[in-house]
Amino acid sequence: MSADTLDLALRPASFPISIEKWYADVLLKDGAVCLVYLGSLSIAGVRMNRVTAEFFPPDGTVVRGSAKMGRIVGGPGFLRCSALAIDGERLRFRTAGLSGDLTFRQRASRWSPSDPFLAVGRRSVTWSVEIPDADVEGRLYWPGGERSLVGRGYRDRVRLDVLPWRFPIVRLTWGRAVAGAHAAVWSVAETVDGRIVTGAWKDGANAALDPHGLPPGVTVGESRVFLDADVASLEGLHLGPLRNLLALSSGDPHETKRRTSCVIAGEAGVGVDETVTWRTRRR
Repeated sequence: MSADTLDLALRPASFPISIEKWYADVLLKDGAVCLVYLGSLSIAGVRMNRVTAEFFPPDGTVVRGSAKMGRIVGGPGFLRCSALAIDGERLRFRTAGLSGDLTFRQRASRWSPSDPFLAVGRRSVTWSVEIPDADVEGRLYWPGGERSLVGRGYRDRVRLDVLPWRFPIVRLTWGRAVAGAHAAVWSVAETVDGRIVTGAWKDGANAALDPHGLPPGVTVGESRVFLDADVASLEGLHLGPLRNLLALSSGDPHETKRRTSCVIAGEAGVGVDETVTWRTRRR
């Protein structure tokens, strides 16, 4: 199934709270990483929507931008709001700090590990990888600069209506890697009651995880941290006075993102991975 046939409409909001989030990234050969988020938070039926874009060049600098939005409209193959649009293969975003126009040409079809990824009574966390691997071309723009972008891309979608103070995960690891004709995606969630929930994909099919927590044939090498922060303090969220309340109610999550080298089936490539730890949660 191609990206232009996916239904990108927002799911109905759940009471009292639900979150729906799209995440896209592009990995470049020179070590640069581009990240784009579209998030919709619903509290008691009131939606708050925001786009965040970040570009991490290999020299260690960062270019960031974010924008608050109104209504999000979506359907088969399209999603539109004031700061971001997905039209089939094309992703465009516009913020005061960073904008881009990117084309994702899929190498692989949509994949979901399970439905849902994690259930908590009648509430759940769903994870759908809409684009596991793509060739990406485009251009980024920011005040005082711009550059062309050619790399390997990815896009997923997460929805959850679990109450923040009952969120069951204590540690989450996620990663993806690309090398030549190969690509892999994986995630491992450790819960408060000791469960280990996993999902993995490699070269178009479900995959088991090896003892290192990676799909078979995938080796992760040298890594470089490019983001290390408390989630409630992330610049793009602009939480202001709500920052401490979110940290307290959600388990005070902290995330670390790394750019990595990798080898898949003997071919050298690049990857990105993330670890999120909910620091006040205990097993």
